[in-house]
Amino acid sequence: YPASRLAGETAYLCRQEAAELLGVPQPENVVITGSATHGLNLAIRSLLGPGDRVVISGYEHNAVTRPLHAIPGLSVTVIDTPPFQPDLAAEEFCRAIRQKRPRAVICTHVSNVFGAVLPVEDIARCCRETDTPLIVDASQSAGILPLDMTALGAAFVAMPGHKGLYGPQGTGVLLCGEGQKTATLLEGGTGSQSIQQSMP
Repeated sequence: YPASRLAGETAYLCRQEAAELLGVPQPENVVITGSATHGLNLAIRSLLGPGDRVVISGYEHNAVTRPLHAIPGLSVTVIDTPPFQPDLAAEEFCRAIRQKRPRAVICTHVSNVFGAVLPVEDIARCCRETDTPLIVDASQSAGILPLDMTALGAAFVAMPGHKGLYGPQGTGVLLCGEGQKTATLLEGGTGSQSIQQSMP
C-alpha cells in the first residue's frame, strides 16, 4: 500500500545516500541498524568466535570491549599508545598484526574520550597487506572526517545516525565490505522468503 511503499523507498534512499557519502559501491552493502553498538555487535559476531585472536586500540568504547569480553577464550591484544601519536600507533598496530596474525583488527577512528584521531588509513593498509579483516568504529567521525569504505578496504564500518550524520536517535549504519557475510543477532521476523527456515 502507498504508505508502506513510501517508507521502503525512503529507507532505500537513505542507504543510497550513505553509500555515496561513505564510498560504498552499492546501497545493498549499507545496513540500517538501531545504533553503532548494534552494528559493532553484528560485525564482531560475524568475524570472531571462541579461541580467536583480535587486535584493538586502547581507546575502544565498551560497545566493542563488552562483546569481545563475552566471547569465550578470545585473545585480545590492546595497542595502548599515548594519544595524539598517530605514527607510533600505526607502527604498533602493524607490528602486532604481523606478529599475532589476528582473526580481525578493531579500531575506533576517533576517541570519544580524548578526541585523538587514530591512523585508520595506515592500519587499514597493514590489514590489507596481511589479509586481516578490519572493523572501524566511526561513531565520532562519520559525517565529520573523510571516510571512504572502498579506499579503506575494511570488512565493516559502524556508526550512529544521530551524530555527524544528523539522523534521529535510535538509528545507526553498518557498512559491509564486498562479499562480507554478516551474522544475525536475531532470527525470524522478516516477511521475505518466509518458507525458508534460515535467515535470508
